[in-house]
Amino acid sequence: MKEFESCGYIEHGMVLDHCNRIRHCNNFNPRYGGRPVIYENYCGEKINWKEFFQIKRELRNKYRENSCPESCIGCVGNAQKPWDEEDYIDYLLLTPWVPCNSHCIYCQAPRDKYVIENTKVYKVLPLIKDMIKNNILKKDGTIDFAGGEPTIYKEFEALLSEFIKHDFEKIIIHTNAIKKSNAIIKGIKKGVVRILVSVDAGTKAVHERVKQVKSYDNVWKHLEIYAKNQPKDADNVKTKYIIVPGLNDNESEIDIWLEKSKNIGIKSVVLNLDFNWIMDNINSDLTNLYNLMKYTQKKASEMNLRCELYGQIFQVKREVEKTREENIAGF
Repeated sequence: MKEFESCGYIEHGMVLDHCNRIRHCNNFNPRYGGRPVIYENYCGEKINWKEFFQIKRELRNKYRENSCPESCIGCVGNAQKPWDEEDYIDYLLLTPWVPCNSHCIYCQAPRDKYVIENTKVYKVLPLIKDMIKNNILKKDGTIDFAGGEPTIYKEFEALLSEFIKHDFEKIIIHTNAIKKSNAIIKGIKKGVVRILVSVDAGTKAVHERVKQVKSYDNVWKHLEIYAKNQPKDADNVKTKYIIVPGLNDNESEIDIWLEKSKNIGIKSVVLNLDFNWIMDNINSDLTNLYNLMKYTQKKASEMNLRCELYGQIFQVKREVEKTREENIAGF
């Protein structure tokens, strides 16, 4: 296969997004936008898969012609490698719901009037069953639940159970762990469900300022239950810390977060950065954030924890170090 620059999401990704959009990807590109759309105004209708993949192929062909789409220029999702010619989805992100049981200070969706008013609830399960029936989804690919909060979506338990029943191997749940899910526990026990929980603080006081709900004790209680249900030597439960400059960007909070994670059996932690902050400060001096990132990595290593860099904090790393390396963090 010929090697060229493209993006795994453009090649074989699908995102059910807010505002009833289906997108190729969910990679925000601070400089150029990103997140190109496949369908607008989708409300659960049956999809013509031949038409769907033709739309994807038009964008894929731009890469093949050495003409990266403008919105994708410089995106962290781009990579130079051989890409196949087949039509399938090996990454499906489910995030068409807005409601949440927390009000994270860095998350705009639950407070965005446009998003709320233009996101109509629809049933996702029939679409998933159709995708499975037509072999659209690779069972060794990635199914990714985000939000809003997935566990409060009325079809969540049924959706997750459907993927588990059909032996999908890699199901990621981005959850705040405020609500415990029996389907998540079942999937963790089986070794196919991985969860990523944004704790975003060490202490209860800072947690409540970031999440803007009183959920600290429940979150850690449910995290411990999930962690204890992992198969032996598995690394299926991770905690995440999203840095919000001026609120939780200090070593003491990070120290407590790492210690509590270690004590309940977490093996890997994830560091990220408030997306809204980096959008507003892309040209700012990023040295302090870079130093905090390096401190977190060092401290985690000393505690025998793996520290992964997600999204915007990885962008800080690239900006400061002037590199174009591909981010391989995640499950």
